[in-house]
Amino acid sequence: MPSGGQTTDEMLILKWNKRVGDTVKRGDILFEIETDKAILEVESFADGILLDVKFPESLMVKVGEVVALIGNAGDLEAAEKKEEKKQPAAQQLIQEKKEPHVVVAIPMTITDSPTSRKVLASPLAKSLARVENIDLKEVAVFTEGQLIKKADIRKFLQSRKAPAQIVNNEAGFDLIDNTNIRKTIARRMKESLSTAPHYIISVDVDMTAVMALRTRLNQHFTAGNVKLSYNDILMRVVAIAIKTSPLVNSSYDETGVKVYKDVNIGLAVATATGIIVPVVHKVNLKTLSEIAINNTENIEKVKSSQLTENEKRGGTITISNLGMFGIDNFTAIINQPESCILAVGGISKKPVVLNNEIVIRDIMNITGSFDHRVIDGAVGAPFMQKIKQMLEEPELLLY
Repeated sequence: MPSGGQTTDEMLILKWNKRVGDTVKRGDILFEIETDKAILEVESFADGILLDVKFPESLMVKVGEVVALIGNAGDLEAAEKKEEKKQPAAQQLIQEKKEPHVVVAIPMTITDSPTSRKVLASPLAKSLARVENIDLKEVAVFTEGQLIKKADIRKFLQSRKAPAQIVNNEAGFDLIDNTNIRKTIARRMKESLSTAPHYIISVDVDMTAVMALRTRLNQHFTAGNVKLSYNDILMRVVAIAIKTSPLVNSSYDETGVKVYKDVNIGLAVATATGIIVPVVHKVNLKTLSEIAINNTENIEKVKSSQLTENEKRGGTITISNLGMFGIDNFTAIINQPESCILAVGGISKKPVVLNNEIVIRDIMNITGSFDHRVIDGAVGAPFMQKIKQMLEEPELLLY
């Protein structure tokens, strides 16, 4: 089991793409895992035959565990013989004599069965049963005395797990298992609220001018199917605003406050299993078009579960946009160890006073959540004011 990043030491096996007996080439996708941040594909680093799968799907496995064996035909049988020789004689199971290519049947007496039949299990089934701490006599009830195969053990595990996944209607609710990503989100959000004292600053921004600018820029944008979004523009604005409020781009540490030189902005993206935050690195050094291309690529990778660990790490500030859901304003929880997150609402037409007259303008709300351990109101307020000014006067983006 490979490492899934610095924040977890175990992963969930979602799916095996190869079966025992399949020929495997170096680079083939063996299985898929779910880390605390994403779903990743694991490639084989060897050629050969998939001889054994140590852990079934839907099982948490620690980093470094052997999850599968790949080798030549006959390697597994030789390994099992070697292992059996190491066992104390009193603990060895009596194996029936066998012809070549015949599955070994391991007889065990069912003392609590009225029929007193023997349990017959293949070596692979026996191995998985040991890993899962399963009594083969329980599985034998479902196989009705037939040879227990590895697939039977998996079916038994699923049947045993089912009651924990869905509660019957008499209970008045259905219970959905927490994914690894969902557990991590819950833990990190709880830690953020209990660790960082949040305070909130909210501003309404007149987006009329920047909407016109976006339309003009997209008419001349030549990066394939990539179109400039408001998130792209906001990232550029945030990077410029941080120049006058550098403490916003920081994190609190007991030894001091880390003020980062590069502005690495994460964009919260919703998936079926939870929120993924891909990061655009060095936004302060990128043009609008480069930011747009980077964001588009990141979002596509999130949707196809191809986002790498490096593309999720190193964020210094996060943007969460719920405008597409018709939300006018909301507050977001800081993504630790960052010190600020911006919650962006949708653009809607509202009456405002302009030059002593009531006019209809396109208004968007931006709400900043700040870590008060690092950022005081005297820092957070000018930062939000600068963002508002640059969006309402987008020609300032040229400076």
